[in-house]
Amino acid sequence: MPKLVALDDGHGIHTAGKRTPIIPELGRSIRENEFNRAVVRLLKKELERSGFDTLLVASTDEDVSLKNRVDLANTRRADIYVSIHYNAFDGSFSGSNPSGIEIYVYPGTLNKESGKLANAVGKYLRQGTKQNWRGIKEANFYVLRESMMPAILTENGYMDNKNEALLMVDENFQLEVAIEHAKGICEYFNVSYVSAADNKSETGFTDVSPNASYAEAAKRAKDLGILKGYPDGRFLPDQTLTRKEFVLALMRLYDKLR
Repeated sequence: MPKLVALDDGHGIHTAGKRTPIIPELGRSIRENEFNRAVVRLLKKELERSGFDTLLVASTDEDVSLKNRVDLANTRRADIYVSIHYNAFDGSFSGSNPSGIEIYVYPGTLNKESGKLANAVGKYLRQGTKQNWRGIKEANFYVLRESMMPAILTENGYMDNKNEALLMVDENFQLEVAIEHAKGICEYFNVSYVSAADNKSETGFTDVSPNASYAEAAKRAKDLGILKGYPDGRFLPDQTLTRKEFVLALMRLYDKLR
C-alpha cells in the first residue's frame, strides 16, 4: 500500500501579518501562502509520480485551523506530516536581514523518526539555491506536537530578507524546493524518486508512471499518434475528456484504421 503524506501549506492566503514588506520591484507585498501553496501543489505531483498518496490538510485558500489540519491527518492515518513555511524576523528589509533554511521537529524527536525525516529533507534543501543552512531545530509547534506521525515544519527562507523574498514568486525556485522535499521524503522511505524526465522517457508523458496500470496503453496511443497529451508534456490521466478532445482522438484513430 502506498505511503500517505499529509501536506500542509502553512497559513491561509489572507492570514494577517504573514507577508513580506512592500517590494518596490513588484509594487506589492508577497503573502507567505503564495509560496507555501505553490510548493505544496508541486510537491503533491512530485510525490504522486514517485508512488505516494497525498493528503492536503488545507485544500482551499482559507486559513484552516491547526487543529483541523492535524485532526484530518490523524484521522486518515497519514504516515508523515510535512508543513511548508517561509520565515520572518522583524518584518522589515532594513533590519539585520537573517536568511536561510531551517527545519523544525518536536522537542525530543531529533533522534527519532521526525529527526530522521528532517535530516533526509535537509540534505536536499542544502543542495539547491545557495542559502544559509540554519540547521534542524526543536519547537513546540502545534502541528508537530499533536500529529500522531513523524512530522516536520520547513522554513525555506526569510520574507523580510529582500533577496529571499523575491525567491518566493520565482517559479523555478518553487519547483526546486518541491523537488528537494520530494527527494528527501523518498530517501526517508527508501523509495526511488521518479522525475518528470524519467517518466517521459519511459511512458511518453511526465505524469504517467511506468508502474501505472494504463502506462503501456497511454504510451502506445501516443506512439501511434492517437493521443498527444498537453504542450507541457503531461497526460493528465484524471482529467475529464471533453467532446472536443474525444472527437480529435476518434478522428486520429479513424485515420489510422483507413
